[in-house]
Amino acid sequence: MKKLFFLFAAACIIASCSKNDPFNTGQFSPDAFKKGMPLNVPVIVVPPDEDGDGDDTEELMAAFADAEPGSVIKLLPGVYHTGVMELYGFRGKIIGAGKDKTIIIPSGPIDGSAQIDDRNLLTSWWRIIGGDLTVSDLTFKTGDGPLISDVDSYSGTQGLLVALCVNNYNADYYLNDPPFMNFTLKNVKISCGLFDDPSLGFYQTAYNVLMALWIGADCFWPPEEGIKLTKGNYNVTDCCFENGYDGLEFFSFGENATGIVDKIKTNNCGFGIYMTANYSSRIFITNSIFSNSTINDITIEDADWGLLYNIKSLNRCQFKLTGNKFNVSNPISSVVFRDYYVIQDQAEKWPMQAMLKGNLFSLSEGSTGISAWNSQDIQIRNNHFAGLCDAGIIVDGQEITLYNLDYSVMAEGTPWAKNALILGNNFSSLKPGTAAVVLGEKSMNCTVIGTGKEKVLDLGEGNRVTGMKKVRGGHHFGPAIRDNFRMHRGMRPH
Repeated sequence: MKKLFFLFAAACIIASCSKNDPFNTGQFSPDAFKKGMPLNVPVIVVPPDEDGDGDDTEELMAAFADAEPGSVIKLLPGVYHTGVMELYGFRGKIIGAGKDKTIIIPSGPIDGSAQIDDRNLLTSWWRIIGGDLTVSDLTFKTGDGPLISDVDSYSGTQGLLVALCVNNYNADYYLNDPPFMNFTLKNVKISCGLFDDPSLGFYQTAYNVLMALWIGADCFWPPEEGIKLTKGNYNVTDCCFENGYDGLEFFSFGENATGIVDKIKTNNCGFGIYMTANYSSRIFITNSIFSNSTINDITIEDADWGLLYNIKSLNRCQFKLTGNKFNVSNPISSVVFRDYYVIQDQAEKWPMQAMLKGNLFSLSEGSTGISAWNSQDIQIRNNHFAGLCDAGIIVDGQEITLYNLDYSVMAEGTPWAKNALILGNNFSSLKPGTAAVVLGEKSMNCTVIGTGKEKVLDLGEGNRVTGMKKVRGGHHFGPAIRDNFRMHRGMRPH
């Protein structure tokens, strides 16, 4: 933290001594409100590359240090170059001229070991910790090829773990008493890059960024006292994510955290959205478009992979997915829910609670619309399924193995998927290879109500099927569990 304050102070001195001051401090004109800008607030304008050195890091750091609470850091059209940027407790706005108009790119390779080994932080390009902040109307673009200065000993690549890292605390900021945080990312694109050789990227893929946007615990290894759950309101709206292994990830949300993802677009990501280890929180994914994902469009799990070993959930984490469109071009499961902790005492970790309603799935050969593994009480209602697929909906138990920090087995088994309600879905434009709905051998007490034309494969116990044609089948249905990077010794558990 002392180092950070020193950097801020030094940047301010440099800026004040500059012959051509890059900061224009003032207020917006009265007609600014019509353009969606705030009124009567301090404004610091930072032009791109004002001093001609090709690096805007010092100028931006000085602007943040100079800003009083509620200020706007205004970025102009053009290309900005920055190294690692760290904002702690900032209260205000960062506003660009628009996506693909204000573009921020790395000024050079990032030193990953300085963040991991020296500070136990995630290797990140931009880090925003604490405060009340809105970032809007700009593009973060990493470029292709290597992003860190040397091969990372944990991942074996020169890829970057996180492009934009957000949380309410870390080791340098209110570690013992984390504050509530408000964060909004609006009309922002995070465009990650690729390696020419797929073997150079994460997990033998071409992706050179593991997580484009990470909101959650900012630590590489859990501290001795354990990770504290994230607190705050986190809104991601009208944003685009492309070419990231994960487009957007929520991790470690707690009972005092709410996440809203609205009107985003993901393209050519491994996972459009990946979420896990969120307990007793409320998360909404609405009105978004997912295209060309290579692993899943959305994966939502509850495993903490041994990182949150000191956490007990107070109640069920709630997920609601409504009004989304999934353009599936690969043989994948589009939306995956997977409960792990149903094999343990629910007093420790409650099962997730999920509703998927009013979503549109355009599927391709070999794909699946919704896979609910080990889900309890999931509701799948009024969704529309079209195209070729293996199945529109799968509900089944799936073998689970959990690992602790020593990577020895904690618990294992194949739990039941129970009490799913599948109602009002439209399969009229779907051509499934197996059935519109598959209730697997480890499904129990599920209810499926159709219109009389759809086919259902029911292999479970105590399920109730109305208005659907039953078909025979006996093979074990469903995709293989992905090679989860959290399970490998020597690799960062996140």
